[in-house]
Amino acid sequence: METGIYVRVSTEEQVQEGFSIRGQEEKLKAYSRIKDWPIADIYIDEGISAKNIKDRPAVNRLIEDVKTGRVKNVLVYKIDRLTRSTADLVYLVDVFNQHDCAFNSLMESIDTQTASGRMFLKIIGIFAEFERENIIERVKMGRERKVQEGYSLCSSHASYGYDREPGKKIQTINDDEATIVREIYDMYVNQNMSLISMVRLLNLRKVPTKKNKLWDRKNVKNILTNSSYIGKVRHFIDDKPKYSEADGLHEPIIDEELFEAAQKKLAHAPSVTRTKRPLDANYYMGFLY
Repeated sequence: METGIYVRVSTEEQVQEGFSIRGQEEKLKAYSRIKDWPIADIYIDEGISAKNIKDRPAVNRLIEDVKTGRVKNVLVYKIDRLTRSTADLVYLVDVFNQHDCAFNSLMESIDTQTASGRMFLKIIGIFAEFERENIIERVKMGRERKVQEGYSLCSSHASYGYDREPGKKIQTINDDEATIVREIYDMYVNQNMSLISMVRLLNLRKVPTKKNKLWDRKNVKNILTNSSYIGKVRHFIDDKPKYSEADGLHEPIIDEELFEAAQKKLAHAPSVTRTKRPLDANYYMGFLY
């Protein structure tokens, strides 16, 4: 069972508690010899805190070797050498389980090859799952409170027409994009243009979307139904039963009268059905004559 030995010590621990990289390494090598475990590699993070994973190159290299199957057993001196974070422990246990990698801690006598070791890891897993669910609940509550206070979530990116700088809570108007938003509402409500006509016009003018792609009917319709443009913030956009709105702290781009006119027109617009494609496996049917 190819074993990856992981050792870590921070500068403060080495001074105050007498931890030593070499001391851990020697004991773990000796334990591997007793167990007859071949050592795949030794992973050392020296002088680094265990507060997170991302800042530790050796533990990240260990994770990659577990994922590729190079390491099938992880051996540490103590669990807190691997991590002091419950969230990180949850992640690491999940990674080990997903890739059939055993986990052993010398001082806590955790050996997942034994019944007691597996039981202890399951107990850790139960508390880890509890912590995970608590985190999800806290995130949901935080997002709901943020919306109620008028801050846009901008989960993946800000709506077209707005930008939100890193570290800022309130989105600001992007003047170039806001001009296009106003044009779209004007074309639809006042000029009576269809969605497809607007798509063609925007693409002919080479106006990029927020993701720098071509426009399509869905993009335009999303803009016409986005209440952010009248100063609202939205929550649960993709879940109609839970969907809610609140007054936002950002500046509106259009007035409510124009927005409501667009909603009424969309509600009475005929539904567009997709062209029925032939079932035959002839790739050019309907195109070549």
